Amino acid sequence: MTQLISKVQYKRSEKGEFHEVAERNLDDTISLILNYPWGTERSLASIKLSCPSVTIGHPIGTYLKVGPYFSGKFSLYYLDTNNKVYLKIANTLEDACVLVKTYFEQEGQLQGFERYGFTIKPSAHFRTNPFEYTIDAKALISFFMFPLYMAPVISFMIWLKYLEHPESFSSGAAVGMVLFFLILFSPLIYFFFNYLSADKNCYIQISRGHDEFFFGTVDSKKLYSKLNIAEINAYGVRYSRSPWRECEVFNIIFKNGEQIRFTSLLISSNKLLQKFPDHKIIDNKRFFPTVGSV
Repeated sequence: MTQLISKVQYKRSEKGEFHEVAERNLDDTISLILNYPWGTERSLASIKLSCPSVTIGHPIGTYLKVGPYFSGKFSLYYLDTNNKVYLKIANTLEDACVLVKTYFEQEGQLQGFERYGFTIKPSAHFRTNPFEYTIDAKALISFFMFPLYMAPVISFMIWLKYLEHPESFSSGAAVGMVLFFLILFSPLIYFFFNYLSADKNCYIQISRGHDEFFFGTVDSKKLYSKLNIAEINAYGVRYSRSPWRECEVFNIIFKNGEQIRFTSLLISSNKLLQKFPDHKIIDNKRFFPTVGSV
């Protein structure tokens, strides 16, 4: 009997975050859909791709997602092998289950759906995101986002200066603007190396909807529960005009007294705030939030 991976998503879940991921046959998948808490999850839920839902995936690369729709109906989103999304509305949950049965019988292929609107990276709404954070290229881009935005602006200003007065333009003026840029962001560069010394081998796997998360290194990580957290402290300065406003040190204290510490180089403050919907993160002002200042 065919078994396909199915998984559920709730209102509090992030895009790509799923629960109860397992291989199930058709009967068990239908049971999962029928027993899903549609009554509570439908209320005030978003009628979008990342909605409270049950998602089924086939090895050929297609996905079928059953979610709520207006007026008590149900939406079925189908992601084909070309990474395009299609939509079909079912009047009842039983009608939706008929399409799920067809999805199993036709080896993950469906027809008769209407093309869904344009979506950036549609597969991200269907595939499981591991929510793993390490010091990689993404972390570096996130940490240096503001300078990366500013570099083209400064380059454009130098180019305009040259166009206005090409005869009086000197390489010294260009070098001066570059030096100004480096001096302006030298604290950020300092924070990078300071934070790298603490987070170089760190690893955290954490999402909004799960009560447990892993922290440690890639080779040695420990499971923690959000329910055992006593308080979360963030140390930094969030003045909008500060070049290092995104630089923060985080300290999580558990009820047993254990503490874990990491910085915004590992995971940005905006992302971390999303991971703890039931906890208040205490903002502690630090004008120059180095690892040693906490």
